Amino acid sequence: MQRIMIFIDFENFNIALVDYYNKLGRPSPKLDYKKMPHELVRKLPNEGYVAKTILCAPKPDDFLMNIESRIKTYNWINGLKNIDYYAVIEGEHIARPVTGFTKDTMKPDNPASFYIIEKGTDINMATEIVSKAFLNAYDTAVIISGDSDYIPVLKILNTVGKSSVMVGVKGQNLKRIKPYVDQILIIDELFFDSCLRQEYTA
Repeated sequence: MQRIMIFIDFENFNIALVDYYNKLGRPSPKLDYKKMPHELVRKLPNEGYVAKTILCAPKPDDFLMNIESRIKTYNWINGLKNIDYYAVIEGEHIARPVTGFTKDTMKPDNPASFYIIEKGTDINMATEIVSKAFLNAYDTAVIISGDSDYIPVLKILNTVGKSSVMVGVKGQNLKRIKPYVDQILIIDELFFDSCLRQEYTA
């Protein structure tokens, strides 16, 4: 039975999820991130089990921590650290003033006064995927992201004999990634309905 490790690029995945449901004219659902990795493994052709899930997500800086929605999201992500065989690796979300504002004049309740840059998530994901491949911690890497920046990582996995599966949300274009992975897995509303948090199930 193959050992499968799940790597989630939270920012990339969440943007794709919201965009997908926007096109359906519906709000994006609250997903059970403990259940989702196991549901993904059930869709793979070879029998295996989830050895570990690693979620990479940006932590809001002190300025952004003044925004209630970001605090809620961060607290929820932080709670995932309590799940068995689950790790959360933090990058950064950093607020910067837009033209006409300064660090002193940008305000959390005025989104027009600042923009946000993300640092660390991609490199954290790449480091985790490659280092654990060389440590022989898994047989197959399942990467939840449609980002073609991971192509160099996928090439390394192929070189060291690890299998790789790239998971994208319906509507994401993964054509550039296809030649470098063993399988492309596209997930949609039917899959998401199987991964709803308990309070959102019928």
